[in-house]
Amino acid sequence: MSKKKPAIVFCIELIERELIYVIARHEKGALSVAVQAGLEPDRSVKPRIVDKLFAERAINRKTANAEAA
Repeated sequence: MSKKKPAIVFCIELIERELIYVIARHEKGALSVAVQAGLEPDRSVKPRIVDKLFAERAINRKTANAEAA
């Protein structure tokens, strides 16, 4: 059985009040991606689901070359 691909774009607020975008399957996964990237998310603010147009700004987006491989 294969895993489902992440398809939801989340907006996460960092402690420095910056916003980042992450593609994940759920909120917990989105926070995990941010932490693994060396960022400090503000845990008092829930990640918000945003429009898929923000996927091109996501920190974990795949480039066209990476998707082809």
